[in-house]
Amino acid sequence: MIERLTKGDEAVFTEIWRVLIFAAFIGAKNKKRSKIIDSESGKAFPDTYLQPSCGPGFLSLLGINATSGNEILRSKDENKDEVIVIFEEYANAGLEIIATKVHSTSSPLEAILILLDEGSQNSEIGTDGLI
Repeated sequence: MIERLTKGDEAVFTEIWRVLIFAAFIGAKNKKRSKIIDSESGKAFPDTYLQPSCGPGFLSLLGINATSGNEILRSKDENKDEVIVIFEEYANAGLEIIATKVHSTSSPLEAILILLDEGSQNSEIGTDGLI
């Protein structure tokens, strides 16, 4: 799926890291995580692969979202590994969702546009307790 989204005439993304970030967003938005079976957990995707401008912050936000707390931000090796696993699982689930959508549409671009539209229509941001 990643190759189809990044190469050829139907490419929607220019780099793999952009596909994975988008896929992780889709997985998180759908509250779905999927373990990577053919790789050691936490080792399938090196955190250095992400662009420095979005990588660490994005991974931290996913970690906070998945654990409902900020303990995961502490500088412990096991916390860093857990953040990577969380990212991998959200991205893997997002890729599954994207693949299903691509197979039911005429092109990858149409699938991505539908997913973006669905995300904007179903956006629920709670503001209770903020003020």
